[in-house]
Amino acid sequence: MAMFRPLLRGIVGASNMPRTMAAPSIFAKSHSSQAAVVGRFFSTAPDPADGGAITTTTTNQSLSSSRLYEDFSKMSNEELAEASTIPGWDLIHSPPRNFPRGALVGTVVSTRMQKTVNVAVDRYRIVPKIRKRQRYTRKFFAHDENEVANMGDLVMITPCHRISKFKHFMLREIIRPKGQLS
Repeated sequence: MAMFRPLLRGIVGASNMPRTMAAPSIFAKSHSSQAAVVGRFFSTAPDPADGGAITTTTTNQSLSSSRLYEDFSKMSNEELAEASTIPGWDLIHSPPRNFPRGALVGTVVSTRMQKTVNVAVDRYRIVPKIRKRQRYTRKFFAHDENEVANMGDLVMITPCHRISKFKHFMLREIIRPKGQLS
């Protein structure tokens, strides 16, 4: 806990509250120059009325922005069922991905095998010593069931179960056929 004390001290002033933990919180910019902490805090303390048993109490941090604070009792069931209408939803939940998990975008460099394409995926990295962008290329075999990809197409491949010794990607979509602009 001592290792995390400076971090907690900056967030909730944990130096005078040794038995307080902060739940994952969000920093929302308020109208003043300070950041307002939005979250729920848990504290544990022995309860003398219960024979010294440790009890946990939760307190909600008040919200300063009217956009974030809304009384849930006034919301209809339809509004509560739709997650995007809940206040602050866009601050705590990231929007859906543009690509599926693990998807790669590359260029088809070979279609000689049956139901298989060879896709070259480029990634770029800045080399700090020479301050230049260096291109690294790796080739992946991808399963193309209908053999629709042609040489030079820009395609998206997604990981799948291992199909053969080297093939563990599937062709997801052809983003741009060869010869077409944008």
